[in-house]
Amino acid sequence: MPFIDHSSIRMSPPVDRVSERYLVSSGQGAESLTIKEVQLNPGWEGRMHVHNTDVSMQVISGAVQAIIGDDVRTVRAGTTLLAPPGTPHKLINHLWTPAVLLITYPTNEPQTSYLE
Repeated sequence: MPFIDHSSIRMSPPVDRVSERYLVSSGQGAESLTIKEVQLNPGWEGRMHVHNTDVSMQVISGAVQAIIGDDVRTVRAGTTLLAPPGTPHKLINHLWTPAVLLITYPTNEPQTSYLE
């Protein structure tokens, strides 16, 4: 299916202050790509984790605190974060507005290993 209408894909109800929807996945016919949109609501803090592939995180709106390896920064919309395979990372939304990100994995079966 080469055309994916995002308006037909609903965002999940928030669970622990995060909502998500898969824009590209094996469910849409992708063989080696996953793209999901996530909304991190105020007060959300992820857990430190790693993936077995590169992960690209594009901040579309809002801002988040990003911890990638030993680097800690607050980043705003218009920033792309890259976590190479095996690099510990997590995101935190300390602000009062939601942050929206597009997260891309070069696989249709992303694997996550939590470190905390």
